[in-house]
Amino acid sequence: IGRITQKEGLIPSGKRKLEELLKGIITSKPVCKEYGVSSLLLQQFSRYISSLQKAFPEQWKAILQIAYCRFLYRCPIKNIPFRLAQSYLPELIQAKPFNEKTASVLLKTIGGMHQEKLVYMKSFIRKEEHLLMDATNIFSHSSLITLARKGYNNQMHFDPQFNLLYLYSAKTAMPVYYRLLPGNIREVKAFKNCLLEAGLKDAIVVADKGFFSSKNVELLLREKLRFILPLKRDNALIDYSDLEDNTFKQDDRYFEHEKRIIWFQEYTWNHLHVNIYLDESLRINEEKDYLRRIQTHPENYTLQEYHQIRNTFGTIVLLSNLRRNAKEIYQIYKSRMAIELLFDGMKNVLEADHTYMQDEQTLHGWMFINHITLQWYQHLYIELKNRDLLKKYSVNDLIQMLSDLKMIKINDSWHLNEITNYAKRLFEKFEIPIET
Repeated sequence: IGRITQKEGLIPSGKRKLEELLKGIITSKPVCKEYGVSSLLLQQFSRYISSLQKAFPEQWKAILQIAYCRFLYRCPIKNIPFRLAQSYLPELIQAKPFNEKTASVLLKTIGGMHQEKLVYMKSFIRKEEHLLMDATNIFSHSSLITLARKGYNNQMHFDPQFNLLYLYSAKTAMPVYYRLLPGNIREVKAFKNCLLEAGLKDAIVVADKGFFSSKNVELLLREKLRFILPLKRDNALIDYSDLEDNTFKQDDRYFEHEKRIIWFQEYTWNHLHVNIYLDESLRINEEKDYLRRIQTHPENYTLQEYHQIRNTFGTIVLLSNLRRNAKEIYQIYKSRMAIELLFDGMKNVLEADHTYMQDEQTLHGWMFINHITLQWYQHLYIELKNRDLLKKYSVNDLIQMLSDLKMIKINDSWHLNEITNYAKRLFEKFEIPIET
């Protein structure tokens, strides 16, 4: 209020004076809403919105709003109406507000719109580019989800789960297609059907080291699928004799990958190509690390074992049926890192490694929302990488800084809130126009 003196009585505070000054000017309580991420969606993600409009002409606005809530807040269905009430997005797209029940009904409706979802996903597939395939598992303890079966994964978890199979572009590293499979169905059995549904012929299965087995290779060949499978370093198929004899580096069998020299050797096994790659920089680092561990953890690492495995340091061994040269096979395999980051983003950042959905059709709608937000997340990741900003900012950093940009409603008129010069420079780097 202020302070009281004997001579002057009540002396109003500066805040009170300001209130008196504004009395009669401001006739309604100011309303503040999130604006930065809402604006980003319309400016940076226009391609995704356009595909949504074509595939879901009646539902696209609601889908966009639910995906926005997942993208920014990772929130469950019950919190969506509250988050949207604090967002400027409904104002930007002139959308009607909806409650928790409406959101649940919408998700169930979307879950049953298989052809519409397929139309959306196919809009991102280019026939001339190669697509890589991989899968991960999602845990679910709902007895009403028939997809959730006791299955096996490489972490040796046998809890009820379903498999999420993904196709992503080898060129753009963007996710383009997904499919849900029962947890007791191994990926290789479903790969071909996924390619048929997506209308693809030119796709490559790129798996992890735990995928290789004679049975899986036999299945891949039987289904006429193209593949690249990494082998564990202790696999009996690998011939390290040239490394042992120090004759591995012969002729011109090397190439450069991301400013590192990669040497290679090739041979065949059952008419398949086996490529051994040696990265000297990686070899030196692995050797140093192992020798240090002998000193720090002698109970687990010994000099005797070092001499047994030292020729494997810095190597990657790939089994493939592709008619490609060694460099191309290596580059295709390395692009798998993109999908590993993709799944990491989905499971850790979007918190989608488990689900408590009790209705299977709603689950299908929810996973479609996660697919959209995963595309947005990967889009920003690639933007940060291309602008050489990943060392300074993560995707979450950018999202949180954008969400600090607000719109304020004063006297029925919306105004952009103040923004720091630091944030303004960041937005300029991303070519996000900020009205001031």
